[in-house]
Amino acid sequence: MHKNSQIFESGNKMKEEKKKKIKTDVILKETSGNYVRLIGDADRKARIMLVVNSLFLTLSVTLISKIIGNIPHSWLFASVLMVSNVISLFFSIQSIKPEFNQAKNEETESNILHYKKCNDLTLDEYRAQIQSTITDDTQKMDAFIKELYFYGRLLNIKYKLLKIAYYFFLWGIVLAVLTYIFILIMFNQQTETYS
Repeated sequence: MHKNSQIFESGNKMKEEKKKKIKTDVILKETSGNYVRLIGDADRKARIMLVVNSLFLTLSVTLISKIIGNIPHSWLFASVLMVSNVISLFFSIQSIKPEFNQAKNEETESNILHYKKCNDLTLDEYRAQIQSTITDDTQKMDAFIKELYFYGRLLNIKYKLLKIAYYFFLWGIVLAVLTYIFILIMFNQQTETYS
């Protein structure tokens, strides 16, 4: 009877360990999927910012060339719009392909799951390292955690750059509109004074 209870207890422990492992795997897969989705979202937002800023840049160049003779100092608001759009474009482009030297460390570069590892190794070397990682649970978990960390760093940089791009875009439009209103008020006052 005592032997049966030990078998029963060891069977329960194995089931508990298996459930714990499954929960860990699910959490890691969900987190990885969320990171990949958020990276895609950041890239889509950056592309939208590129298109919108390009249109506004074209508009501001057109405004400078068309109305510079009609309204004195009209180049001011168009220049504000143009400069803010160029800066916003710069940060949008940077968020699509961010340069982050901080993340290029030994931990990330030594991770077999990192996409750059394919370039560094031959197929046979890569296959051997992947098989070694897959068979060792600790090594597999470590590689997965390193990859999640890399995704997190990438996301952080992308969203910081996008935030800067949004701020320049927003405040550039606000300043351009305020400058235009100021110019119109000043121009109307000057024409009324001369009349």
